[in-house]
Amino acid sequence: MNRRRIVILGASGNALDILDIIDALGAPWEATGVLDDRRDKGSKFADLPIVGSLAEAAALADVVFINGIASERTHRRKLGIIAGTGLDAARFITLIHPLAAVSRRAAIGNGSCIGPGCAVSGQVEIGAHSWLGSHVVIGHECVLGAGVTVAPSATLAGGVTLGAQAYVGTGAMLRPGITVGEGALIGMGAVVLRDVPAGMVVVGNPARPLVRSIAQCGATDQMRHGRVGGAAASALSQE
Repeated sequence: MNRRRIVILGASGNALDILDIIDALGAPWEATGVLDDRRDKGSKFADLPIVGSLAEAAALADVVFINGIASERTHRRKLGIIAGTGLDAARFITLIHPLAAVSRRAAIGNGSCIGPGCAVSGQVEIGAHSWLGSHVVIGHECVLGAGVTVAPSATLAGGVTLGAQAYVGTGAMLRPGITVGEGALIGMGAVVLRDVPAGMVVVGNPARPLVRSIAQCGATDQMRHGRVGGAAASALSQE
């Protein structure tokens, strides 16, 4: 049997989860390397070689790819990061752990990853490059846009819509029929009872908008106008 060689984008905790899925699936899948912008080419991650930076992806022949970049710090840039590799959509694979329960009436976008213990119900639509952590529940007729991230043990009741690149934190629960806008972030353990506008961060039970302190807002504004540098600017740039 011909092996299908997989290269993972991003040396991260998500990459470790991907390796577990590949191990569980077995032949013909085989992880052969990782691309990462912050690690030296030739170094190791989880016994796999770092084969270059993300910009070098298109030069790799006879391999397929899966994205492992899906944190709360990068979720709004996820699709841009993937597009920046220059890879054709056909070079990305979809990985579904054998212990996930995915309805045959669900549509899963190319390049997505579904972890163990997930339950994906009928007439669910999941966009390309989406990430479902372990034990996520996606109720019937939910629609998840491209590049969404749903962290472990989160639950979306029936008819929920997630905009592109939205992030749902670990253990969060979303009531039936609500809409979460593009790039919004739902904090871990949040109980979301109302629609969430695009780009908004909500936390708590019931979930409410996260309001940063005046000091944080002022520092972010200074950074945008070039008055904050170094480590402070680096930290704030992740918001």
